[in-house]
Amino acid sequence: MIMKKVLTLSIACLLGLNAMGQEITVPGQAPNIDLKEDTTEIVTIDDIIKTQERITYQNSMDGHFRDVWSRKSYLNLCYNSSTLAPKSDIPNGLGGLVPEYKSNWGASLVAGTSYNLHKKPIANILQFNIDYNYVELGVNHFAIEGDGKNLYDSRNKTPDGDFYRAWGLEKYDINYGMAVGPSVTVAPFTYLQSKGLHYIKFHLYYHLGYHASLLYYVNKEDADMNPTPDADQEKMRKDGKLDLGHGLTHTFGFSVSWKFIGVGYEHRSASVKYKSIGGNSYGSEKLDFKNNTSRVFLQFRM
Repeated sequence: MIMKKVLTLSIACLLGLNAMGQEITVPGQAPNIDLKEDTTEIVTIDDIIKTQERITYQNSMDGHFRDVWSRKSYLNLCYNSSTLAPKSDIPNGLGGLVPEYKSNWGASLVAGTSYNLHKKPIANILQFNIDYNYVELGVNHFAIEGDGKNLYDSRNKTPDGDFYRAWGLEKYDINYGMAVGPSVTVAPFTYLQSKGLHYIKFHLYYHLGYHASLLYYVNKEDADMNPTPDADQEKMRKDGKLDLGHGLTHTFGFSVSWKFIGVGYEHRSASVKYKSIGGNSYGSEKLDFKNNTSRVFLQFRM
């Protein structure tokens, strides 16, 4: 009997210890949770809404700044003020030297594209580019001298036996070229809250190019001082008066733009070697000139 009681007591103790190691769950009562440990893993509806709002805002701003920096191509409509001056002394055939000529009007059209040197603007403020102007087309007008009389003398010739050009005639400089060079674009207001101000950008650039120039003299036979021209002189009077030149160009400029519209200023200096192509009257001598052009322009960005 004693052994039976001891065995029964031992079994009861073992069952009691096993029950103490188990969680007692009462129907209808929530389980016990350690709030300090578990609440950091709980995502609320407010958290989801705030996260979605941040994503939506960031996507909206990314799209906005893509639009701010999207207009890479430009078209400039320019008004020119130009000078054309010989690099050395050139006799004008009337006992003097060819002077510097100043245009009384001029116009040009420039079209080009900026290629980014890095994928995204630095801090959405600064962008470095390489510009390529595939069209630089211009015309400058130089008025006739004085009253349009006694502008040349077909009786006078150069030491090589060629006629002097009729420098005093009305002239048109028609030129075409291309250029390439670095530029920097600055958008200084992108950290302001007003999105409209983000589109204000300043552009500074230097372009190196090459151009060809056609210098057309408007023929005026009665401007000859020779009252009795012979056959050769008469041919010279009737010959087309054209010079073709070409040379390097250097251009510095700046502009300010807002979205698709802008204004700017640039200065272009060019070296030109002119050769007559208006018949055989003027020989084959090449004459060196420098052409300086200032431009103010209205810009369209695309």
